Amino acid sequence: MAISRTLLEGGFDTVDAQSFTTGSFTPGSNRLVLITITARDVAGDPPIPTLTGNGLTWVNIQHQISAGPTGRSIDVFRAMGASPSTGTLVIDYGVGQTLRNCAWQIDEFDGVDTSGTNGSGAVVQSDKGNGGSAGTSITLTLVAFGDATNNASYIGVFHGSNEGTTPETGYTELGDHQTGENNTLGAAFKLGEDLSPSESWATSDSRAGIALEIKAAAAAAGFTHSQAVIVG
Repeated sequence: MAISRTLLEGGFDTVDAQSFTTGSFTPGSNRLVLITITARDVAGDPPIPTLTGNGLTWVNIQHQISAGPTGRSIDVFRAMGASPSTGTLVIDYGVGQTLRNCAWQIDEFDGVDTSGTNGSGAVVQSDKGNGGSAGTSITLTLVAFGDATNNASYIGVFHGSNEGTTPETGYTELGDHQTGENNTLGAAFKLGEDLSPSESWATSDSRAGIALEIKAAAAAAGFTHSQAVIVG
């Protein structure tokens, strides 16, 4: 069974706040759920947020901040559970933090490795890159995949331009959320190995990104059986 993806929820909020709440969604049983989040702080750099909701434990895979003049961050979290619940997800940056805006993209992946806890078996490797204070693209670096054909590549990026983000050829764009407040989130994935996943946009600005390798479920072991029938 090949890895397949389903959109669960995506959006953004531009009201200054400490925490943000997504729309309601329903994760599937024993499916890898990934949420990519970008936020812009009023002052300083956003910390790793705490996520609560859907009867799942949300584990941070990577956190990266921008090298730009204003505090922006990107995070990817994973989750997986046998009996998740329908509901909203709260993204909380903590007491004393005021965020100018926040954008998120939530997807689930079926046909993945379900070993470990909270999706740990489904995420083989990750890389985070701080693209710096100016640029029109970002490229992340992954090492050779355990299965170059069946595993999948995932990339999430933010940039400070109020315009769309374009994934490289071969990728499916999962979401492109433009807050209108100099913070845009893009996410994409493809089946198969990519050691240098990238995304681009038109206007040079600060940026950062995170890339993952998603592990496919092992193929069911099969066997053939033959039997000779002797008559006589």
